[in-house]
Amino acid sequence: MATAQRFVCDRVKNSTYKGVETLENIAASIGLPVDALVKLNANENVYGAPAAVLEEVSKMTHWMYPDPTQAQLRAALAKLHGADGVGVANVVAGAGSDDILDIVLRVVSPTAIVICPPTFGMYTFLAKSSGIKVVEVKRNADFTVDVAAVVAAIREHKATVCFLPSPNNPTGTVLPNADAEVLLKEDCFLVVDEAYSDFCDTSAMSLVSAHQNLMVCRTFSKWAGLAGLRLGYGVGHSDIITPMMAIKQPYNVNTASEAAGLAALRYRDEIMVSVTALRAEKDRMFQRLRDEISWLCPVPSEANFVLNEVFGVPAPDIYQELYKRGVIIRYFGTQGGDLSNYIRISAGKPADTDRVLDTLKEIGKQKFVLEPAVVAAQEGMGIIFDMDGVLADVTLSQ
Repeated sequence: MATAQRFVCDRVKNSTYKGVETLENIAASIGLPVDALVKLNANENVYGAPAAVLEEVSKMTHWMYPDPTQAQLRAALAKLHGADGVGVANVVAGAGSDDILDIVLRVVSPTAIVICPPTFGMYTFLAKSSGIKVVEVKRNADFTVDVAAVVAAIREHKATVCFLPSPNNPTGTVLPNADAEVLLKEDCFLVVDEAYSDFCDTSAMSLVSAHQNLMVCRTFSKWAGLAGLRLGYGVGHSDIITPMMAIKQPYNVNTASEAAGLAALRYRDEIMVSVTALRAEKDRMFQRLRDEISWLCPVPSEANFVLNEVFGVPAPDIYQELYKRGVIIRYFGTQGGDLSNYIRISAGKPADTDRVLDTLKEIGKQKFVLEPAVVAAQEGMGIIFDMDGVLADVTLSQ
């Protein structure tokens, strides 16, 4: 008798994307109530969607199939981006922007794609699950894109898709439009993933009308507080949107998601107040991490999160110490690139930031973080770690 394993193709046998745990599972594993947790691991809008948006969802009739063309939603999105020359024919909607990325790969069917790690792990996951070669071009030391190296990789590997998020997840660095325009000269379809664009002042949306080989992806998960409903969209030339509309799952956007998306667009100004608050809190968190936690080096970010390099102790230890105290952040390891010595903290409410900082300071006083060095640094002493691990007090050095 044939076994089920026999029918599983080799490329998916070990294919997995590690998402985030539910709060209920976390609470059960550490013995704390859910309301005692601080969840800062998925870059969500912790303020959530306005009550008026959720009320619109409750009014919908859900026993009928949704509109397979998402006509109302696409029209509203075209209106939102109308100043950039976007029409309904330039918009495709999906179950989160991940759905859009998957549809792009199915339409283009590339033999190779280019990505720039560290970056969003979904690109590699989707490509490898489809048997597509993933060409990695490492980012510069400041996490910006090495444009010349990307151009060289596209040409060498004949890659026909390049995924570049802006701001990049998990580093928060943006792709300047000037860099995008250089890449758009290549025989390659450039997907600029702008999941976090509402938290910065840079967007490639204005380039879409002039470049047929460009798609900009957006999501309602981050700015709109609708991560649980899974709604995203792509904007591109009609000649790429038409086949995407043709091969996508017909009912990929459910009635609740479409209703929430339409309502979020109507109440966008109100929601953007919370986005502005998160941007400000991210800046405050960055400053406090930089000034108060000497063993972390925060990376400047234009998104709603801050990536931090960890010194003096393995980053997984910091993640676990925070975790067991109910402060939930993100540790990637090698998912999306070499981030084995980094942790990412999402922006939340001011009380969330204070809880994170207080907990980090508490952890910093523990012996497993080289207590003498950490405490001394936090109290204003100068410390040098020599290569052999010897500590030298340089407080009086000039």
